[in-house]
Amino acid sequence: MSNSQILIQQDKVYRKRRIINYIGLTVIVALFITAFLPLFHIVYVTTINGVKAVSKVGLLEFLTAPPNPVDPQNPGGIGPALVGTLILVVLTTVFAVLLALPAGVFIAEFRYSGMSRLTLLLALILMEFPTVLIGLTVYAIFVERLIGRYNMLAGAIALTIVVLPYMIVQISEALRHIPYNLREAAFSIGLTRFKTIYRILVPVARRGILVGVLIGLAKAAGETAPLLFTIGGAYKMVPESLLEEGGAVPLLIYHYIQQPSEAYHVLAWGAAFILMLVVMGVMLISRAVVKEVKL
Repeated sequence: MSNSQILIQQDKVYRKRRIINYIGLTVIVALFITAFLPLFHIVYVTTINGVKAVSKVGLLEFLTAPPNPVDPQNPGGIGPALVGTLILVVLTTVFAVLLALPAGVFIAEFRYSGMSRLTLLLALILMEFPTVLIGLTVYAIFVERLIGRYNMLAGAIALTIVVLPYMIVQISEALRHIPYNLREAAFSIGLTRFKTIYRILVPVARRGILVGVLIGLAKAAGETAPLLFTIGGAYKMVPESLLEEGGAVPLLIYHYIQQPSEAYHVLAWGAAFILMLVVMGVMLISRAVVKEVKL
């Protein structure tokens, strides 16, 4: 075969590969667009309707005023529900961190123990557990039997159970990725295991732990099902006690979007827009923190 024939053959192979490459890229881009189109649609529709709703009363009033769903032109805001969500998120974060940190440390530092593996397995199972059943369980114990009425504390307990496995898994993974020679160095200077963990390893893994806390925070802020049976849904006033009935933004959206009046829908769309911004903001912060993780 002459050199010219070899060059022609190589050119044909090159063009064939280039065509196959273009087809492959086209298929990948099409699949990417197909997969993310629902997300883009949700963000677009929520943004358009949410901005219209917020602009009717102004951002500050919408974030601070109580709802007034009888007037479509001046529907009020989501102030008490937003405060209720803040209370729930703070309580949930405190409860979950106090439980998730020792559990994550136990899983990471005693990874070959049968109890450690069982703890991790239970956390992974709890991740997939229906949150509505968690809400029902907390209702049966803390609402119906112990306290006797809907209350914010029960809502925080339900949300803690929901976010706990996410924090446990993230914290344990953050600690597992610390090089073992750091532990050996700590042991070599006479530090106990407890001091090694909480003075050396936890500070080193603080960014990974923070990511787990932020993921749990975003999960708690957006959950609805556990709140259906626990906090009651009082949207026009801020609860004065944790044992009183209260409201939350996700629950307000769930209840108001089902009402026939237009003003209810306006408030629901505005609340959905604010909630979307909060959750997206938390997740973006989490991604930024992950990029800065260095051991």
